Amino acid sequence: MPSAKAVDGTGPRPRETAVPARMAAWLVLGGWLAVAAGGDIPGARPGDDAAAAYEMARHYGGLTGAALDRQKSFGYMSKAAELGHGPAQVDLAFMYYNGNDRVPKDLSQAFRLFRKAAAGGSVIAQCMLGDFYGQGLGGAPRDDKEAFKWHRLAASGNDRCSPKSQYALYQAYAAGRGVARDTRTAVAWLERAAQAGNPVAQARLGRAYLEGDLVPIDLEQGKAWLKKSREGVAPHDDEEEGAHDH
Repeated sequence: MPSAKAVDGTGPRPRETAVPARMAAWLVLGGWLAVAAGGDIPGARPGDDAAAAYEMARHYGGLTGAALDRQKSFGYMSKAAELGHGPAQVDLAFMYYNGNDRVPKDLSQAFRLFRKAAAGGSVIAQCMLGDFYGQGLGGAPRDDKEAFKWHRLAASGNDRCSPKSQYALYQAYAAGRGVARDTRTAVAWLERAAQAGNPVAQARLGRAYLEGDLVPIDLEQGKAWLKKSREGVAPHDDEEEGAHDH
């Protein structure tokens, strides 16, 4: 998947919010140090603070460049997820989704964690739930309507997974899968996914213009989108992905 995009703030924060923001940062740092030190800060106990546990999981996961211990990372990540930390739930779900030398692949656990994170508003978790329901993964019943519902939520977000869900909505509307068939709306979602940088959508839109499929033939547009789809993508990747369009 493409790298996540941060939501950009508009203008400086009001002065009265700056101090609480700094205080919050110090509190998180204090919790992190408490966990690292085994609870040396009065009243702090290892793993009790979800944000601190999550930072320790990232630390031992090698993301700080200072340590790598997958077993400890998994333990802290599990604790943070248990305490309701949304990003930890997502990261732990992906651990189970992919598996590694310390965590066995377990799609049922991934599904459980993605559901929790999605309920908390995580866009990438909503996107993944769309895939789970669409393909019947991890014990999820195959349900096109449920898949459409989650992809619809994710498609409107600002996340690395949103263009993927936008493309899924194109497929749903084009095939009438989980929603009434609507080619005009399908094309709108395909264009949105392509403009958002989804190379699979760009390739599909390019072929659509070349073949006059759902849109009028436009050779110039078709070639432009196909060329765009190959930027930063290995040769022929777009054609391989296109085999799954319908």
